[in-house]
Amino acid sequence: MAAQLHDLLLWIHIPFGALSLILFWLPVGLPKGSPKHRTYGLYYFYCMWVVVVTALLLSICNLILNHYMAALYLGYLSIITAYPLWYSHEILKQGGEWSNRYFIVRKIFLAVLFASGIGMILLGGLKYHFLGMGTMMGFFGLLALPSGRDLFRRKAVAMQKEQRLKMHIQGTIISGIAAYTAFAAFGGSRILVGLLHFHHQWMIIPWILPTVLGIIYSRYMKRKYRAV
Repeated sequence: MAAQLHDLLLWIHIPFGALSLILFWLPVGLPKGSPKHRTYGLYYFYCMWVVVVTALLLSICNLILNHYMAALYLGYLSIITAYPLWYSHEILKQGGEWSNRYFIVRKIFLAVLFASGIGMILLGGLKYHFLGMGTMMGFFGLLALPSGRDLFRRKAVAMQKEQRLKMHIQGTIISGIAAYTAFAAFGGSRILVGLLHFHHQWMIIPWILPTVLGIIYSRYMKRKYRAV
């Protein structure tokens, strides 16, 4: 039963994932606040939620099927994608004062993200000694650690630090980074290794490259719209 559900979910996950990779660039390249930017941004937002939910369900299926590494990575990628995807949209609805609902849900996301990041680092170190898969576990676990700082910020401080436009840009780009990282980890790895004969030891490059490029682009965009 789990195997059949896994296959069914893949038929949903893969096309929506491919569509999300394309849709990501449309709102990014259009004038901010324009009707097309908003429309394509919503298309991307909803497609990505399909990807996140199916990835989480695929993670559960892989756990039942004893594919523990696939379950671990899919589950973790679901978490680190869901939070920025959520706040990139929700932050635009907040006015001068954040709603209690937004602040509570934000806290829950941050707590789960921080705990998951710690878990990834511990697993990468204790089981793999930060070698091979352990290197990537340590790297992606470290990306979640700043959520611990954000978790304990008071509401007034968080509101001052996390301006709407800045967080919208940051959340959208981070969710795109996660989408491209997931592609490199699963579908892309089969292409690189199977068809292009990319050596396994170099697979860390396409895994990490989206994050590095995304951080650079996010800093550029936030600097560009700092005064807005």
